Amino acid sequence: MSELEILHCLAYAVDFARYWEPPDEEDLIFVRPEVIAALRPIAQALLDSPHTAWWAEPADLLNQNLVEKRNPIYGWSDLPLRIYRAEDGLEQWRAEALDNERQFLEYQIEDPDRHIGGEWWSIPFANGTTETTRARDGIGALGVILEEDSSSNEARVQPVRIYGAPRIYEITGPQDWANLVDTYPLPVPASRRSVWYDTTGEYRDWFIPDWLSVSADYDAVHLTMMAYLTTPGVAIPLSANSGATVLAGWDPDATFWLRSNNITVDDDPSG
Repeated sequence: MSELEILHCLAYAVDFARYWEPPDEEDLIFVRPEVIAALRPIAQALLDSPHTAWWAEPADLLNQNLVEKRNPIYGWSDLPLRIYRAEDGLEQWRAEALDNERQFLEYQIEDPDRHIGGEWWSIPFANGTTETTRARDGIGALGVILEEDSSSNEARVQPVRIYGAPRIYEITGPQDWANLVDTYPLPVPASRRSVWYDTTGEYRDWFIPDWLSVSADYDAVHLTMMAYLTTPGVAIPLSANSGATVLAGWDPDATFWLRSNNITVDDDPSG
């Protein structure tokens, strides 16, 4: 298989990722022991391919791109693809996350058996944070095709330039994610109670990273391709905190920039 064919197969699975509802019939089929055994040789053949040799690599700082998808309802954004200051947005994100948790705790106190949806992601979803991915020769920016719950097949791409020596936290698997959450914990047991029970089948004291605190020590966080295949959607136990966490809402090879001091736009957008 060519690299593009492999990535298109991966893109199909990525597009169906969801962390806010129970597994469907196909999900349950793919976790059967006999199905896993049948698929294992195929997975090993893919991992042995030269086209996947880079899947465990850290962020490619010489080859990062911004990607904007065309909104199917509103069309293209009027705002240019550019880098915005993230620090103020992270402070606002943290305040809103704490308010959201308090609100869901009130819901839980009023009706302990109430099942209510809410925020399910664990990305730094804040004003000013920038998500970039690498580009591959002959394929282009991975963010165009590898997007969870994809909204559009039309995209604008703009290369970015990374300068200096950014401090990047690399997530290579579940333990790296657990270590990040353990080091910078933000408890969200009420707001994630229902949605993460749906996806994991467990009620836990849930935690996500406190991204404002993370930004004090790191400029960006990168999820490797291999980490994407091994980490999302499962309950990952913590060691320094009594509870667990879920990596949810990340795209493969995504780098989230928590600070804007090492990144700038490069050329004009290309469509």
